[in-house]
Amino acid sequence: MPGLFDDDAEDDIDSIIEEVDSTAPEEPVDLTPRANPDLSGHEDVERGLLQDYLSGRMPHAIVLAGAQGIGKATLAFRIARFLLSRTEEKSAGLFGDVALPVSLYLSPDDPVFRRVAAGGHADLVTVEREYDEKRGRLKSDISVDAVRRIHPFLRMTAAEGGWRVVIVDGADALNASSQNALLKILEEPPKKTVLILTTSQPGKFLPTIRSRCRMIHMAPLADATLGALLDKMAPTLGTEEKNILIRMGQGSIGKALRFYQDDGVKLYRELLEVASTMPDIDMVKVHALAEKLGKFGAEQSFATAAEIMSGWCERQARSNARGVPPEDILPGDAAVFQKIGATYPAGHFFRAWEKISELVRQTDIYNLDKKQAVIGAFLALHRQDWQGLSL
Repeated sequence: MPGLFDDDAEDDIDSIIEEVDSTAPEEPVDLTPRANPDLSGHEDVERGLLQDYLSGRMPHAIVLAGAQGIGKATLAFRIARFLLSRTEEKSAGLFGDVALPVSLYLSPDDPVFRRVAAGGHADLVTVEREYDEKRGRLKSDISVDAVRRIHPFLRMTAAEGGWRVVIVDGADALNASSQNALLKILEEPPKKTVLILTTSQPGKFLPTIRSRCRMIHMAPLADATLGALLDKMAPTLGTEEKNILIRMGQGSIGKALRFYQDDGVKLYRELLEVASTMPDIDMVKVHALAEKLGKFGAEQSFATAAEIMSGWCERQARSNARGVPPEDILPGDAAVFQKIGATYPAGHFFRAWEKISELVRQTDIYNLDKKQAVIGAFLALHRQDWQGLSL
């Protein structure tokens, strides 16, 4: 029998360790904007910003505007990491020529990347909606107190002797007071400081804020880009489901991944089954689905359902405005909405979108009954005279 310190025993222990290592689950990859090294589909925007930097014309304030989930925050942190890494230009070549960067990319192995990903870089401040511990969700607004925390940060000297960056993520949540507080910062920006605002609704900003920022409109992602990203982030997807998610995503990888994670294709089919009974809507089916989506713990499914129904209204309104039939998302669903659309006047679905959006907003703010909100959303689709739920 081999002893504890015999060579054979050591070989046995090594083989056991290798077996355990091979069966251990891989750590999940962090693809949040703060930790995502890659950016897809916005190469032109990146090249333009890099050229601004190289020519010494880096704007002191940038608004990255575009639909949700297309990579605005990912680009914001990419810009931040790049600038924070430029504390000194390194020489290269036989004659000491400065090695000019060819992109804003920074390796995940770089110490700056790691500190930004961990939220521990002294020259970066991020402002976003805060978590409400009492209500168990994000607050609806970015508070003025959160914006005021930027002032003492900008009064200090850069900790690492280079750039300082402020990111206001989801800046459409700035209220009137927090916008005015931000405006004071924009009026006298310190040198080598960049403020980056991301928003899907730039029209909500004060005109004086828009006039002091470089507005960059980011386009939705191409279907091929969405497909490649889904292949990377959800490699087990079948071809049919991937194509459905590409159409549901409408150029947004964030939206496509939310639908994937929330089993959105199945939910879409359930909602479509109810909608297909219009204009003589089956209220028994409406109540059954509303009961399911209104249960405690189904908050994410409710949010996904609201997004799907709002998307129906947007798609139908665009179809009516352009005079072209809607395209399929699920096979055959365009025919359903062509039938429904023929029953209502052209402006009905735009008004239904407004009613559903307001209903979802009020449900979130006042914590209303989600079952009744689902019923109300279907009534907004079904009845032109429906005025909404009374508070």
